[in-house]
Amino acid sequence: MIEKHVKILILLSFLVLSLSAVGSASSTLDYGVVFSEGDSFWLEEGYVLNIIDIDPYNNYAQMSVTWNGYEVQNAIYYEGDYFYYDDGLISLEFEVLDIYSDSYVDYMDIDGLYIFYKDFPQGAIVLYSIPSGYDVYLDGYYQVTSDGYTLIQLNYLEPGYHAVTLESSGYEGMEGSFYVSSGEVQYYSVSDFSRSSSTDTDRIDPTLYDDYDDSSNGANGAGVLFLILAFIFVVLFLRGIIKARRRNKKSKISGTGGSRVTPSEKKDRYTKIASKPEPVPGEVIETKKASSMPMGASVGKAPSLPLKESSSIVVKSAFYYRGAVLQYKVKVENHTSEPIGDIRVNLFVPDVFLLKEAEKTISMLELGEGKTVTFEVRPTGECGDCKISAGIDYYDYNTKKRSHVDLEGKMVSVVCPVLHVSKIDEPSWRSVVTTLISAEEDSKDLEIPAENLFDISTRVLKDMNMYMIEPEITSTPSLFTGVARFYAEGVSGLKYASYVEVVGKRRSRLILRAWAEKEDALTGFYHKMLEEIEKRTDIKLFVDEGSMQYNIRTTNITDSLIQRSTIGSEAEVRKCPNCGKEVKDNAKFCEECGERLD
Repeated sequence: MIEKHVKILILLSFLVLSLSAVGSASSTLDYGVVFSEGDSFWLEEGYVLNIIDIDPYNNYAQMSVTWNGYEVQNAIYYEGDYFYYDDGLISLEFEVLDIYSDSYVDYMDIDGLYIFYKDFPQGAIVLYSIPSGYDVYLDGYYQVTSDGYTLIQLNYLEPGYHAVTLESSGYEGMEGSFYVSSGEVQYYSVSDFSRSSSTDTDRIDPTLYDDYDDSSNGANGAGVLFLILAFIFVVLFLRGIIKARRRNKKSKISGTGGSRVTPSEKKDRYTKIASKPEPVPGEVIETKKASSMPMGASVGKAPSLPLKESSSIVVKSAFYYRGAVLQYKVKVENHTSEPIGDIRVNLFVPDVFLLKEAEKTISMLELGEGKTVTFEVRPTGECGDCKISAGIDYYDYNTKKRSHVDLEGKMVSVVCPVLHVSKIDEPSWRSVVTTLISAEEDSKDLEIPAENLFDISTRVLKDMNMYMIEPEITSTPSLFTGVARFYAEGVSGLKYASYVEVVGKRRSRLILRAWAEKEDALTGFYHKMLEEIEKRTDIKLFVDEGSMQYNIRTTNITDSLIQRSTIGSEAEVRKCPNCGKEVKDNAKFCEECGERLD
């Protein structure tokens, strides 16, 4: 074990010496990233990497990639495996270094993170190792304040040089000028910045420059390098001891009946598709392990916090933005020696949210079994951060009494954007919305004349500082149809669009659609429009079930309008035998209660 660590120390020595000689950026992140079970890694173009399950006993992690809410990859990877995903829009790859657990949470270390966006005209900068308390400015505009360990991502940057400044009260500021290429994600650390009050050659770490030849300072630099390497050696040595103890512990568990993956079960492990119920990435929630989501302003929007009760009942919670609704998922796993039954999951939300069902039930969990329940929460137009919490109550056949577990509350962010008018023509509008995520709903028949409803809706959106393209209106004695398209930009440059269509005469039907670049912004933007329209009509416009989130380029039979269509004959509907919820024909598990389907 010591010999192994000496080899690692030698490799790290060459790495540190090479980094001290050159301070350049790379599109591959060699800075270690830690994911916990349930984390989500939010990428551009609507992609999300979800850490579904981490199993330290069998040394594997189940991960999926979703695109605008649709799962495009779901596989299991073992320690030492190389994760790779590639399609026409994005390339994503990294190495799974280590899988381990502490008292409550399972973790996975990755390295060599590489992201490339194809045919994407903009790029991104990721900052790491930024000291705590420093404010980050991009081209003179404030972005975020560093907490000392979260990776900070600056997105949607045009190709060319961009000025990044770090400022903190009581400390000297730092600045850097970095070049961004189309589709590339470039990584920079604090050592790539120079002091604001100094010349370009006065960097934070003077060993980065060839013209630095002061002998005394060079000796100090060598001493610091020696201390760093010694510290790394001690950490690796202690970590090896801990891992050895963990292996001994796992061997004891396997000797007493614990399950273990055999070599035959690892066959085709790179392409092994998981057959578990729909996972709970924990959105995320989203609690987040900040250091595992290099998304800068997106940090805090989506990963999970597992909670363990007496290391026998495992409860995990997460929430996701799904267009006009928020989905809050709770997964309960039974690791006791007896079944548990009559499981009641209760969700507690502030008054600014609408919750159709506050309690979900699971009849029973056998040994080693886990099930997930899903709540749908609708905002009411209010903006800001709100806490959502949940509690689990169940009957434990082992103790012969009921038990209760409270989950730690999760902060849900609903962003109502501050918009400014941005002119656009219809061809450009259609091009823009193909790159955004959207939410859509259609109303029931309303007792409002169609022309009046169209005037109200368009006036509301114009009052929100949205630019209206010339509307399309057709009016006859028996029918009125009106279509209007809107566009605006937020103060940070994010794009927003909306679409209003009204059909009817004395009675009317409203179709409302919204687009945005980020899920939390889409949710707040959409419900702000609803709130303003409902204020002027005094009618709840839309159906209770909410809306689907999708990208206009991939509209298919799961879209909300097709789901609600009454055209044609009614096909036989497949329902879950446990909760009665409609399920897809090819589904293996119920998305509502997690019940296995025949």
